[in-house]
Amino acid sequence: MQGSASLTVLQILPALNMGGVERGTVEFARYLKASGHRPIVVSGGGYQVKSLEAAGVEHIQLPVGKKSPLTFRYVPTLRKIFKQYNVDIVHARSRLPAWLVYFALRKKTRPPYFVTTLHGLHSVSRYSSIMARGDAVIAVSQTAAQYLQQHFSDYLSSPPQVIYRGVDVDRFRYGHRADDKWVADLEQHFPMLKDSQKLLLPGRLTDVKGFENIIPWLKQSQDKQYVLVTAKPDQSDYSQRINAQLKQLGLAGKVIWIGRQEEMADLYAYVDITLSVNRKPESFGRTVLESLTIGTPVVGFDHGGVGEILGALLPTGRVAVSEQNALIERINQTLQNPPNVIQQAQFSNQQQFEQTMDVYRQLMEQPQ
Repeated sequence: MQGSASLTVLQILPALNMGGVERGTVEFARYLKASGHRPIVVSGGGYQVKSLEAAGVEHIQLPVGKKSPLTFRYVPTLRKIFKQYNVDIVHARSRLPAWLVYFALRKKTRPPYFVTTLHGLHSVSRYSSIMARGDAVIAVSQTAAQYLQQHFSDYLSSPPQVIYRGVDVDRFRYGHRADDKWVADLEQHFPMLKDSQKLLLPGRLTDVKGFENIIPWLKQSQDKQYVLVTAKPDQSDYSQRINAQLKQLGLAGKVIWIGRQEEMADLYAYVDITLSVNRKPESFGRTVLESLTIGTPVVGFDHGGVGEILGALLPTGRVAVSEQNALIERINQTLQNPPNVIQQAQFSNQQQFEQTMDVYRQLMEQPQ
């Protein structure tokens, strides 16, 4: 849509902290700004606000993710914001903010048009149905589209449009090597990682991550083989429970809690394998794509969006869901004989952003 009419696009989400949805929101806002549009982000704040504002993107702080009936008092505030900024598109990426937008726009003439993106396979409920109620609905994978059509077809005004999430190929460059200073700093904190084989379980450590599925591999792992997690043992009830279980099994020394990492490209390049062993299917699986884009192999359960990505980019990385012996075997094979991960071009931010702009344009070109 470069070169066509400038749009004011307001993205809304609960907060701008760690997570793929949050980072994707910031990346898309930067793209909009660079393409001559006016991006605005409404959120409850977070550490990524700085990078948003550094790119010249306007951020409006509202607690739109706070799960309380009182949050609906911000519906009139949103209505004023839409009018004040002459917003063309409101793009909601989470359920509670989407409901606020829905009520702010109800019985209002368009624009602004209401766009939703389904980023997660939520529990099936009326509350979740909001993600199917947009003027246009985007699904981040075939898995997400099937979920919407299976459970919320009554609310869809048209079939969901599948737009795979992309990756910043400049940031996650194929063949990237971890920065020497970054490696030195990490290995100073964790000297056992020098000359070792490393598996990575990236992202927030929640019970959905299925860390328990790695324990059988850990039990048979060799010396100088470790699992790295981007969390700390005391970060949540779940991490505390996992840490206690590892201690009880005598495996605590095999798991390295490196905490949240900003330099994810360096981390993917540093490890031998990235893991995806979620208990439930994911709608997409951004960390899997980032790792493969750099060239680091992934071993993951063959379900949801992760199965779709691996099927397209590294079919040998797929393991039947919860097949512990198969998972152990595939990890060990990958460590012994790393597969050649080919350079991918089909999941790029540029492609994702251009397809999203096409959705916006189709809405804006509708008769008023």
